[in-house]
Amino acid sequence: MLEQLLPWRGVILRVSLAVLGVVLLVSIVRHVGPDVIAELVTAALPWMPLALVLEGARIGCDAVASAVVLGPKWRALGAWRLFLAHVAGHGVMNVMPGGRSASEIVKAGLFYGTIGASEAAALGTTNQANVLLASALFSLPCAAAAYVVSPDRTLTIAILIHAAVLFGSGIGVRVIVESAVIERFVRRRLPRHVETFERFQASSRGVSRLSPGPVTWMMVGRGAQTLQYAVLAHAVGLTVGPLVALAVQGTNLVAAAVGVLVPGQVGSSEGVFMLAASALGTTPARATSVALLAHASGLTWTALGFVVLFFWRAPPSPRP
Repeated sequence: MLEQLLPWRGVILRVSLAVLGVVLLVSIVRHVGPDVIAELVTAALPWMPLALVLEGARIGCDAVASAVVLGPKWRALGAWRLFLAHVAGHGVMNVMPGGRSASEIVKAGLFYGTIGASEAAALGTTNQANVLLASALFSLPCAAAAYVVSPDRTLTIAILIHAAVLFGSGIGVRVIVESAVIERFVRRRLPRHVETFERFQASSRGVSRLSPGPVTWMMVGRGAQTLQYAVLAHAVGLTVGPLVALAVQGTNLVAAAVGVLVPGQVGSSEGVFMLAASALGTTPARATSVALLAHASGLTWTALGFVVLFFWRAPPSPRP
């Protein structure tokens, strides 16, 4: 009976978090003024195509990072299918709690029939570690920018804490998947899966701890996202220079961490931006509008991602 209830508990948790996020979002919009929000968002709509292109560029950078991890094996997938799989993963990431992990699971599911299950799993865990490292490193200039932009040190401290946690987590993921202790556990408890796990570990060990190539491409993707947030901030009336753009991106990274369990960070992202308004030198309405517009861009790519998932055709004979 307990095993039957557990899946439902997971569904109930996700639905509850989604409802909580929506309630929080409605409360924030009512607090800052729905008429003001509507006016700001409407005025910003002409900038949305550029924001969408920049978000697509970020997805493309993540796809290149995966290709660098795979090496010559990426050619079995092809550039177009590699990009489309990342669009699908990006879509899942925007609606699922713990979105990045869910995204990597989806991509592994799309890839395993072509490159093999162990290689796909290794790519997923490697990407998970790499995105943590890239976000941590990119957070450092964001923290420096927040320090310069605002005398309020709260945002700067939050970004630095975020960077430290992510860097430790990224190295931790890499260490765990290569751990001899984990290997012994699999040998004792899951003997039927030893061969697959050994292939997974062999693929994972082929990547350096810091993965400079893939991490660099993911940081380039964060740069594209920073430009996207700069465009959205400009669209709602902020005076945006490089430092403000980095401070806004730092706020976004903190918001993503705070709302990691909330589907799409709905409500939590707007809340963090609203609280960071003074540090960004703007009004709560303008800061909240930036988060709302970013969600609109994300939902557009989410819709495209689910279209990709619907039409994706896997190879008929999955490799081990």
